[in-house]
Amino acid sequence: MAKITPIMLSIFDQSSGSVGLVESIEVTHPNWSEALRYVVNSSEPLTLTHEDGQSFEYKPTVITVERGNEQDNLDQSMRVSVADLGQQIPDLIDQVYLDDVPILPVLNYRAYLTGVYTEPCFVDKGLLIENVSRSYKGSTFEASAPNLNDSGTGELYVASTDPSLKGFY
Repeated sequence: MAKITPIMLSIFDQSSGSVGLVESIEVTHPNWSEALRYVVNSSEPLTLTHEDGQSFEYKPTVITVERGNEQDNLDQSMRVSVADLGQQIPDLIDQVYLDDVPILPVLNYRAYLTGVYTEPCFVDKGLLIENVSRSYKGSTFEASAPNLNDSGTGELYVASTDPSLKGFY
């Protein structure tokens, strides 16, 4: 039988007031002097503690976070729109291409219960930002988990060379 933790109980029992999620994103890259740390659902800067115990200050800004449909497997994806009006993110994206071989920026998503900022309740780490688009409203980027299971051998498997594959044709 599943045990209900105090955190789960605070979500289910909202008699003492509503409990919501405070979402945060962290975007890092080796060429950047500091990470971008933004928080949603807050009008003030918040000091949030990561799952490894380190604490960082997150700035409030207008962000839209759309998590992908698949949240129970390794195919995580996310679409994030940041309304920075082209002030900071375009310059940082230009720094990504300074290297001969570009390294993709990494997005970490964490969600905290309102008022409980010592430990995240949801974490999506290591999502690679593959696509960034800019408009007059700000920047939108799409991030997804790295394809770790792509290990092709370069060999083509066909029924003529592998007779055991005939049942699959």
